[in-house]
Amino acid sequence: MTADRTVEVVLEGELDIASADEALRRVAEAERAAPSLLVIDLSTLTFVDSSGVRVVLVADDHARTAGRRLAVRLGQGPALRVFTALGLVDRFEVLPARENPAPGQAAG
Repeated sequence: MTADRTVEVVLEGELDIASADEALRRVAEAERAAPSLLVIDLSTLTFVDSSGVRVVLVADDHARTAGRRLAVRLGQGPALRVFTALGLVDRFEVLPARENPAPGQAAG
């Protein structure tokens, strides 16, 4: 594991059954870098359903198994509402939304 290395995956648009596989692929790619902290940024999503929640739950399981930290950025929109409604906000380390996500990291 790389000490004190953070990798962030920024997801945009809709995170649902149609886009979950691509999101899982991007998260798996980030996991291969073996960061000490993996951040999944959901703060700019316009929609998230149970398939999107599953992406984060799978990443959390992988992080725990590998002895890494996982954090999420939920922002103030749909991701926060869904994770709050499901009682998942307290399960994760929640970081504030970034003001300007790095270009080229986003996938919808």
